[in-house]
Amino acid sequence: MNKSEFLKALSKQLKLLPKEDREDALTFYTEYLEDYGFSENEDVTAKLGTPKEVAKNMIAEITMKHIDSNEEKKSAKKTATIVWIAIISIFSLPISLPIALCLLIVVLALFISLLILFISLLGAGLVVMTAGAAVFASGLIAPGIGQKLVCFGGGMVVIAIGLTLCFLTVLVYILLIRLAVRIIKKSAEKKVKKA
Repeated sequence: MNKSEFLKALSKQLKLLPKEDREDALTFYTEYLEDYGFSENEDVTAKLGTPKEVAKNMIAEITMKHIDSNEEKKSAKKTATIVWIAIISIFSLPISLPIALCLLIVVLALFISLLILFISLLGAGLVVMTAGAAVFASGLIAPGIGQKLVCFGGGMVVIAIGLTLCFLTVLVYILLIRLAVRIIKKSAEKKVKKA
């Protein structure tokens, strides 16, 4: 296959490429054949391979070039997005910083309030249990059997109420802590999936 036949067959094999890429490939091989001094009747396929093989390699190279180009564009777009976010963050800092501090203070105040409430409810439960123990103990010095039974029974009921209050307080706070941990985990998982 001589030069002109080779270039004609190569052009047919490259017909699916965009016009600019096809013309660049044909120009490259035309110049290549001229630079290496192939005569018009010399068999080109002996040194270069068939037009189909050459086209296959060219298509692979051009495809990789376009893929790399698209990746560079995406990378540049991500970089531009990050730069814009940084610029917006810097200019919004006078507004966002006080808001963030206020939110932090509110969350901290809520946490402290819940802690104080927890301690108060536990303290109330302990006070009720102590009162129940006092009523129960007063049954020891009560004069009649009826009064002793009322003091023992009332004391046990009040102790049970204090224990229930302590148990429910601890249970509610355990549930609140588990809920907070789940919310934090889900938030972290969403951030990981987005990244």
